[in-house]
Amino acid sequence: MNAMSHKLSPLFDAKTLVIVGASQNYERTGGIPVNTALRLGFGPDRLALVNPRYREIEGFPCHPDIASLPFTPDLAVLAVRASETLQTLRAAHAKGIPAAVLFASGFAEEHTEQGEALQREVVEFARETGMVISGPNCLGHANFSTQLFATFLKGFETPQPAGPVGVIAQSGNMAAIFMVMGARAGLGYSCFANTGNEACVEFSEYLEYLADDPGTKAVLGYVEQLRDGPRFLATAARMREQAKPLFLLKVGDSEKAAEAAASHTAAMAGNAIVYKAALRQAGAAVGGDPGQIIDLARLWRTGRRPAGLRTCIVSVSGAGCAILSDRFAEAGLEIPTLPAEVQTKLAALLPSYGMWTNPVDLTGQVTNDLSFFTAALNALLETDALDCIVFYIMGYLLDLVAPALIEAAGRTGKLLVAIDPTGAERVAELEAAGVAVLPEIGQTARALGGYLDWAARSHKPAWVPVPHAPLSTAPYRTLNEAEAKSFLKRYGLPVVEERIATTADEAAAMAAELGCPVVVKILSADILHKTEVGGVRLDLKTPEAAREAFVIVTESARKALPAARIEGVTVQQQVSEGVGMLLGVTRDPVFGPVLTAGLGGVLTELYQDISLRLLPINRDIACEMLLELKAHPLLTGFRGAKPADEEALIDVMLKLSDMVMQAGSALRDVEINPVLVRPNGQGAVIVDALISAQI
Repeated sequence: MNAMSHKLSPLFDAKTLVIVGASQNYERTGGIPVNTALRLGFGPDRLALVNPRYREIEGFPCHPDIASLPFTPDLAVLAVRASETLQTLRAAHAKGIPAAVLFASGFAEEHTEQGEALQREVVEFARETGMVISGPNCLGHANFSTQLFATFLKGFETPQPAGPVGVIAQSGNMAAIFMVMGARAGLGYSCFANTGNEACVEFSEYLEYLADDPGTKAVLGYVEQLRDGPRFLATAARMREQAKPLFLLKVGDSEKAAEAAASHTAAMAGNAIVYKAALRQAGAAVGGDPGQIIDLARLWRTGRRPAGLRTCIVSVSGAGCAILSDRFAEAGLEIPTLPAEVQTKLAALLPSYGMWTNPVDLTGQVTNDLSFFTAALNALLETDALDCIVFYIMGYLLDLVAPALIEAAGRTGKLLVAIDPTGAERVAELEAAGVAVLPEIGQTARALGGYLDWAARSHKPAWVPVPHAPLSTAPYRTLNEAEAKSFLKRYGLPVVEERIATTADEAAAMAAELGCPVVVKILSADILHKTEVGGVRLDLKTPEAAREAFVIVTESARKALPAARIEGVTVQQQVSEGVGMLLGVTRDPVFGPVLTAGLGGVLTELYQDISLRLLPINRDIACEMLLELKAHPLLTGFRGAKPADEEALIDVMLKLSDMVMQAGSALRDVEINPVLVRPNGQGAVIVDALISAQI
């Protein structure tokens, strides 16, 4: 597919347009696009105006209706009321116009019966006619290569040179902010679109168009929600293949959590957390505010895409070195100690009171002799131990060292960044040469943290999304623990040896058969968290203790939950040595099955130490997930403990991924808590599990 054959080509590649509801008041939504088109020199062969109130605007003919137009435009820009939208669309379709953009509000965004009905009518009209309709409730869109501005955003009255960056925003205000801030940063835009209500065209379709547009080399976006997760993931994967970065501002991180679902996993894997993990896994860089997104684009514009996070700090201030070190560490950057040979070169150059391990404090003496700045810079450029060098050298001093930085940028692939809060005169020259210049320490730390993480991930094998089976409309049921373990065992996952007992005598007999010590747990699909109802007894050293435990756990469960169906107990071999971990799979309504890994046991929800990935995963992804956990040292032998069999845990994660993908719509969600990871070489065993499935 290419942009010219894309569904949205009639919107972005239109050569002629009609503005319906055209106004001679250039402050109104119907007047701003008229003013833009007239100032850009659109003639009667490319532009038509419709409004029965005017015969002409600035001498340009204005027609009473669409039917009376002298030609058939490619695109209709509708600056009319919501109540007039459908009849105007019908007139446009009758004229043969293939696409329209709807400015009007008053549709589903109002959450009224009337507004939602109006939007349903528009959707049905688009479905029946095939007309491509953007909005409603949108700012419009623009194509800078053709100078088409189907928008009531101001500022395009003079020719706008096309650039490499596309913008898609689900907020008109954010679209405007991106345009203004990007222009100040000199980014240069190819296209922009405010998606509005996305009644007929959703975010991922705009992204598809820009992914296929040869003039777009990077995309900035503002996202509140995605309506087509699989389409987004497939498009993001194609963008990564094309080396087109995707920098997204995603809001909603502070949303109130939904009421806890049946499992700890569902309670922890909230919407915002899943979005963040999914966007990152898809290859996007995610920022927290518009400024950070613009800064990511500025760093990308340097042409540097480092493979790591190793950053060197260079300053003329010890305080600056200390502050940058703190902020950069908080942002996730690595500040490695420089190799000995580099330190030796720097130590020979710098005063004894300087620093040369990293950070590098050049001291104020650099103002007396710029030659040792160049020598120090060369020493840092020559080492392979760094990916990025940041210079906290401002104002007139930055101007003095600018020639050395510009020359260095021409012969290194390292990312070079200067922090200048005072407004040096040679900033434009530095940026043109590929040296990014940012104005503030915290801003730089946030931008570099996001950019270097994204750049490093872009060098790793890409995750490839796989279509997943949607959930069935048929009912799912919660399996009891024994059924859940049987389900897991069927797919090759290691489960603890256990027996089902329906009487106290059976519990004693099963304990004798398995060999003590054993664990007795209540068996009921209605009791999801057994410890909360006194439904678990541990370390039972004799069959008689198992007999007594049967009575205790069943009576305790009945007292706590009288309506629960008690199906007996499970008598399990007790596996006491190992690290308890949680593995869970939930079904996200946008992205499909999501794997969660974290510390297991009863405190898992309290600690919230989790890592998430969309399924399927491979071994590399499983390793990354475990390394992200604060609890990971528990697997490697914390404070003299035996290292756990991490490879066995990874194998469980991979088998769980395969199981979910193979089971398809028959499986809704899974929680394994805990999987006990035994000492190295002894494997891992699933001690408890919760599954919702159609079996």
